[in-house]
Amino acid sequence: MKGLKIIPMFLVLMALTYAGMLFVQANSEEVIVRLGLSQSPPLAIGFVVLTSIFIGMLVCGTLCSVEMLALYVQNRKLKKKIINLGAPAKVGTASVVGDVVTPKTSGRFT
Repeated sequence: MKGLKIIPMFLVLMALTYAGMLFVQANSEEVIVRLGLSQSPPLAIGFVVLTSIFIGMLVCGTLCSVEMLALYVQNRKLKKKIINLGAPAKVGTASVVGDVVTPKTSGRFT
């Protein structure tokens, strides 16, 4: 049954690939990309646009992963601090430690 969950994603990716090919074919005017002293051979403008979108997605995904890792580490430190203060470590319940109220957590980073 696990494989059946992948099939819709595969079909979506196939459709997006086909749409990308149509986009490149429709925007086939050639351009030369110059970065500093180097330059590319003539490329279709649609290919340049799709490549820039793909690179942007990779950069954003990497930055989001780094941010999620930082939040995960911070969450673990805060949980250890709560345990050290003597509060119950049960996730999903609010508890009061002195004047500090610890909110409910989703349990997403446990």
